[in-house]
Formats: sequence, C-alpha cells, structure tokens
Amino acid sequence: MTPAATYTDGPSWSLTRIVLVLLCALGLGSGLHAETSAQLFDAANTAYKNKDYDLAIAGYDKLLSQGYKTAETYYNLGDAFYKKDSIGQAILCYERALRLAPGDEDITFNLKLANQKTVDRLIPVPQLAIVQRWDHFVEARSSRTWSILAGVCVWLALAGFAAYLFVQSIRRLGFYFGVVLLLCAGFFGSLAWSQSHAETGADQAILTTDNAYIKSAPDASSTDLFMIHEGIKLRILDHVGEWSKVRLADGKVGWVQQATYTVI
Repeated sequence: MTPAATYTDGPSWSLTRIVLVLLCALGLGSGLHAETSAQLFDAANTAYKNKDYDLAIAGYDKLLSQGYKTAETYYNLGDAFYKKDSIGQAILCYERALRLAPGDEDITFNLKLANQKTVDRLIPVPQLAIVQRWDHFVEARSSRTWSILAGVCVWLALAGFAAYLFVQSIRRLGFYFGVVLLLCAGFFGSLAWSQSHAETGADQAILTTDNAYIKSAPDASSTDLFMIHEGIKLRILDHVGEWSKVRLADGKVGWVQQATYTVI
C-alpha cells in the first residue's frame, strides 16, 4: 500500500459497512439512519479522494459521534490528519484503530510512519526479550478473540466431563480432556482480561498540542524539566487538579497540563 497516502474503503475489513448493515438488520437502528451513516462514510471517502481533508475529517468525526467507532473509521481519519500534517491527531487515531484491530499491518505501518515524523526521538527503556515476545503475543489478538477462545474451551471441557460421566469406554480420557481444557479456558480468560484492560484503560495518551513543558511539580511556577512535542505517547500515573503526572517511553517522569494531551 502507499504509506498513509490514501484512505481505505477497507484494508481487508470494510467493518463500517458491515456494522451498518447488521445494525439495520437487527433492528437496532432505523434503515434511514443506517443509510445516512453509510452515505456519510462514502462522502468522507470521496472528500479524501478529492484532497478536501477538512471535509473528510468532519465526515469521519460525525460518523464517530454517531457511535460507529470502528478501526476502519479511525484509520481513515488518521490518514486525513496525516495529510494535513496534524501528526499528533494522526497518531491518536491510529492508536485507537489499533486497539480495535490489534496486529493489523496497515494500521501498524501507518502508525510507524507517523511516529517517524515526531520531533522527539525517545529511546525506550529496554525490556527483556521474553517480556517483549509475551506482550506481542497478547496484543496480537483482541480481548473479544481471547474471550471467544476461553468460551470454546469451556464448552469442550463440559463435553469432556459429559463423556466421563456417560461414556464408559473413554471415562479417563474424557476427564483429563476436560481438566486440560478448563485450564486452557482460564489461561485464555486471563489474556482476555489483560487485553481488555489495555483496550479500555485511560492511562495512555498522545500529546496533541504543538509542544508542552514537563514540570517538576503540578504547578505552573514549578521548574521546567524539559519540553516535549506533538505526537509523543504518555503513560498517565496520577492526577492533581488540572495536572497529570506522566511517564515517557524513555522512563522520564514529570507533570504536564491535562489540556495538552488526549487520552487514547
């Protein structure tokens, strides 16, 4: 694909259209409302094709405000912001899209491109290789996928215990089969909980103003430690009034005003 060069009518998903059709079919919204939303999505895509990025952004924002928060919509909105060189907003949208579609190659690629355009070059605190591999493994699937796997294991475990109770010839096999699958269900359930916390947690944010000073204390008159620039990812540690204590990828800690960032 062309890096962050064009919206997508769906990388491989076309989720927005699917969601609209399903909502209409299930009766969760009127047919007219679904049709209007689909038209809005197509109009935003057309505006992007015509390089009217402001109109495209307005269209995608309106779609999100109506509740259609899909990876595809955030991805396209990120591309529109990228074209306007609004790197902080682009990174924010790509991060939100990635939470909804973990491991998606198109989103990951464009997020990497946007991060390369940030001013600050932070060297992340090194992690053990085994920790990195584990994090990548967990983040490769959404919490919903891990939950489905846990549910499947529970049902198969019940089938194994049913075989233990009612099928004499495979009682022992059915019992061990059920125990193993219950353990697998617990494992996948813990992964679902961990990933759900990562997807819905409000402890990560993107600096969306041009720049901001990191302060030594939650006070405007405190010492300026250093300056950070648009697009930097922050981990929020604490809040005091209008100030937040944050940690950067390189491990530095300080205070910044809440108005300077947007929570992912």
